[in-house]
Amino acid sequence: MVEEQFVVFHLGKEEYAVQISQVKEIINYTEPTRMPASTDGMLGVINLRGKIVSIIDLGEKIGTGSQKELKDKKIIIIDNGNESYGVIVDEVTEVIKLNKEHIEKVDSQIIKGNKYITGIAKKENRLMIIIDLNLLTGEDVL
Repeated sequence: MVEEQFVVFHLGKEEYAVQISQVKEIINYTEPTRMPASTDGMLGVINLRGKIVSIIDLGEKIGTGSQKELKDKKIIIIDNGNESYGVIVDEVTEVIKLNKEHIEKVDSQIIKGNKYITGIAKKENRLMIIIDLNLLTGEDVL
């Protein structure tokens, strides 16, 4: 059985997971420089070792909100080959291994058009919402 590694994080009271292959690094929260006329969920940009990285509030993007102060959050840096960006999450808790038996596809009626959610993982009496952060396209970031 092929297992894949996932980074588990929290947004509000819910647990989420993203394939580790989508994650470049995880950093402590850094206050972004606000950009005028940016889209909903786009908080601004940070300078990450000389590279400008757009920062997205993932909780706002997927409609969950947040429960932590910004200074206590983490930023997951994603590099999809074309661009780098960061998503703000409440906390990153662990890396776990999941196989296809653990993951169920979600009915589109349940997620109501939320294109980032690709499934639900069930492991050890836990439910984790699987998110594909590569689906955050340039139009979402700009």
